[in-house]
Formats: sequence, structure tokens, C-alpha cells
Amino acid sequence: MLPDVTVDAAKCTDPLSCRACLLVCPNRVLGLGTRVAPRKFAETDPKDFEVQMVRYLSCTLCRQCEAACPTGALSIDEGRVPA
Repeated sequence: MLPDVTVDAAKCTDPLSCRACLLVCPNRVLGLGTRVAPRKFAETDPKDFEVQMVRYLSCTLCRQCEAACPTGALSIDEGRVPA
């Protein structure tokens, strides 16, 4: 079973500036992505960035990301079955 990190977008309002969960993870499981496709010659709006789980297999369930989040936006589900 693989862990699943859920990020509440209503609580995680500025991940581009905060990045607390990204910086504390020892295995770099989390990454910063966008909700929109890139547009040629246009900057991505900072509100379109979001924290995403990118390396499921590297997660050791240390929960440091969950503890580091200042808004409590992260929650970890330990029982996701791989597809």
C-alpha cells in the first residue's frame, strides 16, 4: 500500500511562498505544480500553484510535512492501494 498526501487548497493558499512541507521532507516526496497548462510568453499566476505528491514510493510516512504545515492543510492516508 502506498501513502496518499491530500492537500486542502482552501487552507494552502500560497504554496509558492510558504514551501514549508517541501523543505522539511527528507525524501523530496512533495513537489510544486500548477493547476493550469503553461502558456507561451506568459507568466503563471502564483495562485495557480499547488503542492502535489510526486514520489509515492519514496514516502516513509515520517509525517514531517504534516507537522511543518503552518495551516494544517496536509493530511496523510496510509492505506492507498496502488493501481
